Amino acid sequence: MKLLLAMLVVVVSVTGATLLVIQQSVERAYARVFEERFESDVSFFSVLRAARLAVARSRCLDLAGSVRLLAAIDERDAALLYRIAADELRNLLRPPAEAPDRRAATFFRFVDAAGVVLPPADERAGVVDAPHPARWEEQVAHVATRLGGDVQQVGWLAPEVGGAPVLQEVVVTRIVDRATGRRLGALAIGFPADDSGDRATDGGRPILGGIWLEGRLHSRTIPAEIQPALARTVGEEIAGVRDVAFAVEGVRHRVFERALTAGSAFPPAYQVGLYSMADAHARQRDLRRAVLGFGAAGLVVALVLSVVMSRGLAVPIRELVAAAGEVGRGNLAVAVPVRSHDEIGRLAASFNDMVGGLALKERYRSVLDLVADKEVARELVEGRLALGGELREVSVVFCDIRGFTTLTEHMAPADVIELLNEHMSVLTRVVHAAGGVVDKFVGDSLIALFGAPRTTGRDAEHAVRAAWRMIAEREALNRVSRHRLEIGIGIASGTVVAGCMGSADRLDYTVLGARVNLAARLCAQAAGMELLVDEETRRQLEDDVRLEPVPPLVLKGFSTPVAAYRVLWVGAAAASS
Repeated sequence: MKLLLAMLVVVVSVTGATLLVIQQSVERAYARVFEERFESDVSFFSVLRAARLAVARSRCLDLAGSVRLLAAIDERDAALLYRIAADELRNLLRPPAEAPDRRAATFFRFVDAAGVVLPPADERAGVVDAPHPARWEEQVAHVATRLGGDVQQVGWLAPEVGGAPVLQEVVVTRIVDRATGRRLGALAIGFPADDSGDRATDGGRPILGGIWLEGRLHSRTIPAEIQPALARTVGEEIAGVRDVAFAVEGVRHRVFERALTAGSAFPPAYQVGLYSMADAHARQRDLRRAVLGFGAAGLVVALVLSVVMSRGLAVPIRELVAAAGEVGRGNLAVAVPVRSHDEIGRLAASFNDMVGGLALKERYRSVLDLVADKEVARELVEGRLALGGELREVSVVFCDIRGFTTLTEHMAPADVIELLNEHMSVLTRVVHAAGGVVDKFVGDSLIALFGAPRTTGRDAEHAVRAAWRMIAEREALNRVSRHRLEIGIGIASGTVVAGCMGSADRLDYTVLGARVNLAARLCAQAAGMELLVDEETRRQLEDDVRLEPVPPLVLKGFSTPVAAYRVLWVGAAAASS
C-alpha cells in the first residue's frame, strides 16, 4: 500500500506540476504576445496621430507668427483675433473635399498672457454653448501657462459637445512677439480624437481599445455597458500595474495601458487595450486534456507495476519479519528462503548467515557456561577480564568432603559422579546466590571466589555467609540423600593475582597467591561441618558473626603459626542479606 500510494502521489504530483507549468507558460506566452501587439498598436496610434496633426500643427505655428494676429492679441481685441483665426484656419475648420481623410476641428481658443481664455466672438470657434468659463477651457489655460520651453504641446481634453463629453486631441501653440521675445498668449485647437478603434486585428475583429481620461473611458469598440467598470479598474491599477485582468462577456481579457501625456501639462491620459484570452484558454484546455490523458495512462501503468513490485518486496519482507520474531523468541533454527539475487535476496542470505552465527555463538556460550562459572564466562565474552594477571582483594573459599576417599573406595564410578554432581550443584547455587563465582572443582573440592572478577565491597562477609549456608544446605541434604557427607571449609582474605592463566591453547580464570594457599590449609585443618577463617577475614566481618579463636596453627608453607578463628554462629538477618 505504501508503494501504491507513493506511485499515486508521484504521478499525480508530476501531472499537476506539468499542468501548472503549462498553464503558466501559456499565460506568459500569450501575455508577451499581447504586450507586443499592444506596443505595436500604441506605436501605430502615435504615428497615425502625428501624421493626422502634422498639418494642423504647421498651420498653428504659421498663424502664431502672423503680424495681424500679434497686433490683435496685444490689443486684446477678441473679435478681431477670432475673425483672423477663423479665416486663417478655415481649411482646418472645414477640410476641402480633396482631403476626405482629414477631420474638421471642433473648436479653437485664445489665451492671453495672463492665462485667461478670451471669450470667442465668432461661432466658428466652436463649442460656444457651454458655460463660460468651462472646465476644459480652464484646462486649456493651465496648459498655455505651463508650456515651459515647448512651442507646442499635444494632449487630450473632453469638453461637452451636445450635452456629452467628447474626447478631443488638443494642440496648444505659444504666441510670442518675435521682436521682443515677449510671451503674448497661446492658441488652442481641438480635433475629434481617434482611439484606434477603426483598425482591425489579424482575425478581422476590431481592437478593443480606447483612451482613459479623468476617470472616464472613451472608446467606440469597447461595449458601453462595461466601460464604467473597466474605467474604475484601470483607474485603480494605473499607478503601479501595467496590465490587469478583466472579463468581457464572460471571457477573460488582458488589459494594457500606457501613458500618453507624460511630461506635459495636460491631464493624464492613457491608451487602453483589451486582448481576449479565449484562444489561450482553448489552448490550455487542449493541453490539459492531453496531459491528463497521458497522466491517467501513466498512473494505470504505475499501479500495475507497483502491484507486481510490491509483491516481490512484501512477501520476502513478511518472511523476514516472521523469522525475526522466531529469533526473538529464541528459535535459532529458523531460515528464510532466498528468492532472488537482488538486494532483498542478499538480505535474506545475510539474515540466514546471521542466525547461523547466533546459533553457533549460543552453542559456544552454552559450552563456556558449562566449563566456567557463568559470571566469569559473561565477563570473558564481554571483554572485561584482563588477559594475564591483575592484583585483586578477594576472599577465597575452599570446601572439601571429609573422608571422601574412604567413602568412595568401593563405589561404582557412576555412583561417585552422581554423588559429586548432587553435592556440587547445591554448593554452586549457594555461591551464586551470595554473589560469588565458582573458580573450579578439584576432585571433591570446590574453590569459590568473592571479589573477583567483580567486587561488592563486602566480599569477606559474603564469603562467610555463603560458607555457613553451604554447611546448612549439606546438613539438609544429608537428611534426604542416601549419602551422608561432612564438609570442611576454609576462608582466607587478602591480595591475590587474578586473571586468565594457562597455556597458549587453553586458559583458565583463577587466582594465585599466599591467601589461596592459606585458604586451602585452613580447609584441611577444619573438622567436619566446621568453618575456619583467617585474621584478615575476621577483621572485615560484622558483629552479627560469632567467632571463636583456635590455637595458632602451624601450616605447611608458612614460617610462623597462623591465627585462625572458628565460626560459631551467623545471624539470621545478616545471612538473609
